[in-house]
Amino acid sequence: MPDKYALLNVLDKVGSAAVLISIRAKTIDCNVLARQIVVDGNHDVAAATVEPFTARMINNALTEPFGTVELERPRSDQRLVFQAMDITAMGEAHRLLILIDLSVRSQVCAPALEKIFGLTVAEGRLAAELSRGVPLATIAQSRNVSIATLRTQLASIFAKTGTSRQPELVALLARVCQFSPTSDVAR
Repeated sequence: MPDKYALLNVLDKVGSAAVLISIRAKTIDCNVLARQIVVDGNHDVAAATVEPFTARMINNALTEPFGTVELERPRSDQRLVFQAMDITAMGEAHRLLILIDLSVRSQVCAPALEKIFGLTVAEGRLAAELSRGVPLATIAQSRNVSIATLRTQLASIFAKTGTSRQPELVALLARVCQFSPTSDVAR
């Protein structure tokens, strides 16, 4: 297993906020994306005198694969959950938490969808907007096109992706774009 910095850096690159917890129930380190969520971006979690997570949440994270993130200083607009897994970093056992902010809608990259599924530029943009939950009527209004035009594009998207209904398409797009690469995140 690579060292913790390499691991956290890779997770930054794929757009995943990650925190390392020791088996002694202490936060060891986190990547830049997690730092932005947990301590507003500019503080070193490892050097912090106050543990950013509640003791109950850390104990839960040590034993459960999924759970709700509880911060000592929560922001009212945050809805955080975690997925946890055991890893070995720098020769020691740790628990890796992937943090997910439910209030943030992931940005599906239209050009990636165009390449993966052979979509046109207009179809890629439509698929990306649908994946973010934007209704067809809103998309039609913002683009000054008819809903019939969008439905024609949607039918083409269904054919190219092998889906037949909008919820099925959105679920597929969520899997394809599970990791959204970020521009270089400085460590």
